[in-house]
Amino acid sequence: MKTKLTILLSLLGLAACGGSSAESEVQQLSCTTPAPTPAVKAAPCCATDSFAVQMFSVLATAQQGNIVFSPASLEGVLHLLKQGARGNTSKELTALPMGKQGVKSALNPVEANALFIAEGFMLKPGIRTDEVIRVPFARDAAAAANEMNAWANKHTCGLIPSVISEKNITPLTRMVAANAIYLKEQWLRPFKKSSTRDNSDFTLPDGSKTKVSMMYNRSKYLYAAGEDWQAVALFYKTEGRSGEPGCFIGILPTGNAREFAASLTPQKYQDIRRALLLAEMQDTIVQLPRFELNPGTYSLKPALQTCGLSTIFTPQANFSGFSDEKLYLSDVIQRCYVKADEEGTEAAAVTIGVMVKSCATKDPIKPKKITFDRPFIWIIGDLNTAAAPYFMGITEKP
Repeated sequence: MKTKLTILLSLLGLAACGGSSAESEVQQLSCTTPAPTPAVKAAPCCATDSFAVQMFSVLATAQQGNIVFSPASLEGVLHLLKQGARGNTSKELTALPMGKQGVKSALNPVEANALFIAEGFMLKPGIRTDEVIRVPFARDAAAAANEMNAWANKHTCGLIPSVISEKNITPLTRMVAANAIYLKEQWLRPFKKSSTRDNSDFTLPDGSKTKVSMMYNRSKYLYAAGEDWQAVALFYKTEGRSGEPGCFIGILPTGNAREFAASLTPQKYQDIRRALLLAEMQDTIVQLPRFELNPGTYSLKPALQTCGLSTIFTPQANFSGFSDEKLYLSDVIQRCYVKADEEGTEAAAVTIGVMVKSCATKDPIKPKKITFDRPFIWIIGDLNTAAAPYFMGITEKP
């Protein structure tokens, strides 16, 4: 049976939201830590995707507009940070149901990791990363930001020209852990440009309509449907490569897409993937909007706190594997870009974890208080001799 399927972008890399701002100003995903979602409350179904789905569901509740998030880039930074974590901080990071490392994929993303460290900062040996780069955090915050942004620009082929500004840096910034991912793949079954229909209707969340360029293809695809969703797997051209074949999974909920994402659990996501995996290739019409998303730079700190990282953002964190200096995370920042057209998909992400020096603070001393609001005695003299005071008196009525 011929099936007409209009695919919306509900799951891609999963992520930060908003308009098309290219500024490096960090926007908070939420003024307060979002409430735990069903994905966070549910027991993980497996270690390969649970954390990604948990974060995605939290972001869906915290943000409006488009969402573009890279779990792989975020987990790259968290695994880098885990090398220096000790004690409860190590346990907290290890407890996250992150994906497996080193899984061979037929997709060819280019990935890079780096530690940017402050001048004079002594990094302990044994930390595995691609680069260790000294930058003048305290002496010249603008120069430090420029160097990190140049690194991001280089490792994303210019798609992420900036991810941090000097406003994100303080004299206490000691280290920044960074991960960059760049991906460009062609569709196994490309969409013909001649079949793209401009000025096609696209219904917005409020029920109004806008015009989009709708790509069109009729071919053999893996298609599956559930009680409240339809899904299709669009494979990339990876012939001759070893590893797990990569694809774009498009999910079209029957109802509200944001509510579906917010209530998505790892088990349900696994069920959707399994249904596609077990499906047979069948004649399917796919209509997918051509899109380009560049939502800007976002703090993932509130969402990470909701997903279980409670102490790494506090002075109680233990990153003594990096340095004898006491460090904690002040923020985790991410910026993503994704473009899908008739030929394929191009995407990039940069995630950075900003680490600052923890300054021991003493409990404030409660001040003593004396109020001369009744008759009092006064003396004019010195404290160290037996000489008579110059004056003495009582003030009963000032």
